[in-house]
Parts: sequence; C-alpha cells; structure tokens
Amino acid sequence: MNDLRLSLLDNIPSAIAVVHMEGGITYRNRSFDDWFGKGADEWMQRSARTVGGERGWLQTFFLDEKVDHSLDIEFNGRVYRVERIEHRGDRNQVALSFEDVTRQRESEQAKSDFTSMIVHDLRGPLSGIQGTLEFVLSQESARLDSLYEELLREASREAERMMSLINELLDFSKIESGNFDVGSDSVPIAAVLKRSVHSLQTVAGRDNIHLVSGHGIDLPMLTGSEEKLTQAIINLISNSLKFTPSRGVISIGAQVLRDQGGPKSIIITVTDSGMGIAVDDLEKLFEKYKQSKNKSFRGGGGTGLGLYIVKQIVEAHGGHVNIASIQGVGTSMIIDIPVKRAA
Repeated sequence: MNDLRLSLLDNIPSAIAVVHMEGGITYRNRSFDDWFGKGADEWMQRSARTVGGERGWLQTFFLDEKVDHSLDIEFNGRVYRVERIEHRGDRNQVALSFEDVTRQRESEQAKSDFTSMIVHDLRGPLSGIQGTLEFVLSQESARLDSLYEELLREASREAERMMSLINELLDFSKIESGNFDVGSDSVPIAAVLKRSVHSLQTVAGRDNIHLVSGHGIDLPMLTGSEEKLTQAIINLISNSLKFTPSRGVISIGAQVLRDQGGPKSIIITVTDSGMGIAVDDLEKLFEKYKQSKNKSFRGGGGTGLGLYIVKQIVEAHGGHVNIASIQGVGTSMIIDIPVKRAA
C-alpha cells in the first residue's frame, strides 16, 4: 500500500487490517489497535487454524475472490461484522474491515424477544376461542340456524388462520434469535406425509380440492424433528391450497434417492394444478416477507414468512428446497433431505 493510502486508512473510524492465510497481520490502522489492542496477532492466528477438520472463520475470506464475504464474529463480549474489502491473491492476503454491531444485535434481540412474548400471550386466548367454536359446532343438539352456523364456521376458519400466523411469528422469532433447533430424532417420512395431509383434508374438501398422497415403500428414517418437517409440508400444502382452483388437485409424494452406498436422500414433492408462478417471482418466494403477486382463490393475506420458514426448516435438516412452475399449469415444490448414514 502506498503512503497516501496508509495515511487515509489510519484516520478513518473503521477498523482495518490486512492479514495472510496463516493469520499474521501485515497492516492494521489505528482504529484496529484501539479496538483489539496489540494482542490481536494471537487472536487472528487462532482464527485461521483448522480444528477437527473445521476451518476457522478467517479462512472464509480466502475462498473465492469474486464473491463478497461478510460474517459476524464475537470477541470479548462484542459483536463485529467483518467484510472483505480487498483480496490480494498473489500474496495470499485479504484486507478486512471490522464494524461494531453489538448494539444493533442487542436491538434485534430485544425486538425478537418482544415479538415472542406478544405472540405467546395471544396464543392462549386464541386457543380458547378455537376450542369454544369447535365445541359449539360439534353439538348436534344445538340445531343452529344455517346462517349462524356458517358465521361460526367462518369465525373458526379465521381463528385457524390467525393461529397459523402466530405460529409463523414464533418460529421466525426463534430463527432470528438463533434458537431454532430441529433436534436429532428419527423421523418416519411416511408418518409426516400422513399427518400433513390429514390436517388439511377438511379444508381441501371444503374448497373442493383433491389431496392425493403417495410414497415409495421402505423409506429410510431421517434425522431431525418430525414436528418441524410436518409443519414444513403443511405450509407447502397450505400455500398450494391458496392458489389452486376448485376441482383442482394437489399431490404430495416422497421417494428415496439411492447411490451405490444405499439411500442418499429423500425427495419430497408438493405439486398442484394451480395458476402457477411468474418466473420473476420464483427466486424471491423463499425470502422474508416476499409473496407471489398472484391473487389467492381463498382470500386472506399472510405474513410472507411461510416459505421462508420452510426453507429454514429444510436447511436445518441439511437439505434444500427448490421450486418449478409453469403459469396456467401448476407449481411443484421439491424438498431434498439427505439420509444420514451410520459411521
């Protein structure tokens, strides 16, 4: 670096350091020394080490010089956002900037905690409302006037939709706070499909939509959470129900993908005969708060978090989710989750 550039870097408030692959610091500006002190050399070298096959966070910035890398690290109780501002591949060096985002993270955590508290408080009374409505509607002796019965059923549907929104907000809060854990139970996918279809069979029948489910025989177990995977499939089916017309079909299936070593992964598909999705919308659907521009046949909005949560659940199980769609023909959601093999 030339003298003028070094002088400029020395006088900016952001912490800047140039490091090589082994963690040695070849340049640091004044802000870097003010934040991390002279002992940063040892800390940076530890960050570059490989432990148990896992590379330290510093190695991320040497992976691909054409890709911008950024990550948050915690050091001495503070959180810093580290970004690569230059990659000098000829010298195996990178220039990194460090931004203290501790207050931002604390603010985000406070918002998440507040959201979680509110939705928990809403969940209890809403469960009571749902239970009361279901009880009244189940009583043959009530002999409700047809108008009142329809109003109660509509209230029950809205309460059900509200509970779904609350559950999405709870999951979103857990994901944002880093407390989203799917566990390591053995999960029978056939049971997941059965539960998912059964929970929405009444809704589909009411809207005159056929749910068809099938799967290969002897599906291997997956490792994770049966509850969360069921939730993911229910979210996908619910999404298809919104955009599939009366007398349409939604098919749900699973099959095992094998290689020479045995079962490799399980492919789960949810395919509908709905209106399809525009190409421009496809890449955005799994982002937070993003929704298709299509108008739902069933009415009612949503949080825009359903498919985002599906993606988080699938990725927490080591898998990935894709989407294929043709406008006027239908949409297929494809989940691919690896089967963990015994060591």
